[in-house]
Amino acid sequence: MDKLKIIDGMLTRGGRPFLLRGFGLGGWLLPEGYMWRFYTKCDRPRRIEALIERLCGAEYAEGFWRRYYSLYITERDIAFIAAQGFNSVRLAINSRHLAEPDYLGRVDDCVRWCEKYGIYAVLDMHGAPGGQTGQNIDDSERDIPELFTDGRNQDALTELWRGLARRYAGNAAVAGFDLLNEPIVKTDAQYTPQLLPLYLRLTAAIREIDPERIVIWEGTHWATDFSIFDALEPGALPDNLMLQFHKYWSRADRESLEGFFSRAERLRLPLYCGESGENNLEWYTTLFPMLEREGVSWCFWAYKKMLTPNSVSVFPEPARWPELIAHLDGGPAPERPREIFDSFLDCVEGSEFRLDVVRALDRRPPLLIPAEAFDACRVEPARRGGALFREGSGAEIGFFDGHTGEPDCRRYGGEPRPEGERMFVRLLPGDELYYALRCSGQLRLRIKCAGAGGLEINGLHAGVPGGEISVPADGGLTLRCTGGDIYLESLEVET
Repeated sequence: MDKLKIIDGMLTRGGRPFLLRGFGLGGWLLPEGYMWRFYTKCDRPRRIEALIERLCGAEYAEGFWRRYYSLYITERDIAFIAAQGFNSVRLAINSRHLAEPDYLGRVDDCVRWCEKYGIYAVLDMHGAPGGQTGQNIDDSERDIPELFTDGRNQDALTELWRGLARRYAGNAAVAGFDLLNEPIVKTDAQYTPQLLPLYLRLTAAIREIDPERIVIWEGTHWATDFSIFDALEPGALPDNLMLQFHKYWSRADRESLEGFFSRAERLRLPLYCGESGENNLEWYTTLFPMLEREGVSWCFWAYKKMLTPNSVSVFPEPARWPELIAHLDGGPAPERPREIFDSFLDCVEGSEFRLDVVRALDRRPPLLIPAEAFDACRVEPARRGGALFREGSGAEIGFFDGHTGEPDCRRYGGEPRPEGERMFVRLLPGDELYYALRCSGQLRLRIKCAGAGGLEINGLHAGVPGGEISVPADGGLTLRCTGGDIYLESLEVET
């Protein structure tokens, strides 16, 4: 495999620009309660571990976790990701278990599978010693970011990264080291001054052993705040450095990312959207192509979850699972609890792939493309639309019900867009919109719109707006308004 390198502020492979496009393997080596539909009832690994041991006994618990690690992500998953044309995974790691040979062997397995199928692994320190956030996501013990309250934890983290650097030095399948996932939330901002010195210390420790691996620094407060990087100067940065942000439940346009772009451009560093997802398909097919259009690497979170339509790999709810939820809510312990957890493992083993999610991420038909997800436009400028969305594009984007403001993008479980959030792009004669697709050949389109104007699609007259048309396509669709006003809502694309 070709090694990745950062040149002139871009991630490159073989000297050419390259983007990471892949999936976060959350829930495997650091199980989060919400992925099991426990939510806050039993929200992090140590509490899930304690629950299983309390209900089923230590011997059963030990065997459960061996089976879980061997089933949750397998070679089949990495093969599927590669076969679908994606090129990377981000592997969430819990430092608490890294000293265990079986656990570390799972990391080795993932890297080996990535090498076999020609994709890259980013090693993500999701749970640092003591916890970098004091939240469920880092498996903290006392809901305090003890990585920053006890210097011994920073010493331990430094040694862990030294060990990982030594283990994977020279392995081109390991794209990089994500030093800390989502460190320091706003309520603990008093610890923020410690973060940059820690990043520099960890990077220096890695570079002593491995000068080639990309090192990734995340912003604070769920990786949404880059102000910590304002004190940095371009000429005084480590080599092969990339900045990471996360994006959820917010508008899917470049304008909303300006704080990340401006700082990355000043420092001449590439950007990595290391987590985004947990939304509906329309949002996916708007956001992820936009990131690629802007030269941003991305990683979808989370690849696998229980009973949800908006992840790539999905497993059903196990038999008698509601009994376990009722117990977490204060009810009695379920009878034959081992039976429940055995059923859970059977369900994990029977996970199914959601190709509709894959197609939305990758813009492959059949899929539905919201009108506002265009990749380029040529319109008369200085229009006024009611939606605060893609305001720099010049296109008029509004809500069908006439309200104004930002779109509400909170679709945690993949729910459809509510009636009050329906949006349009208004086209006047001569206006054009372009939508990139990963396909070629003849396509069938159903155009959802209002208005009495005419449309031309890839040079063919589309007839009455709202009808169906078959058009040739080679990587994209160009829509041109030929007369009147058109209020375009969506394009349903099929092969």
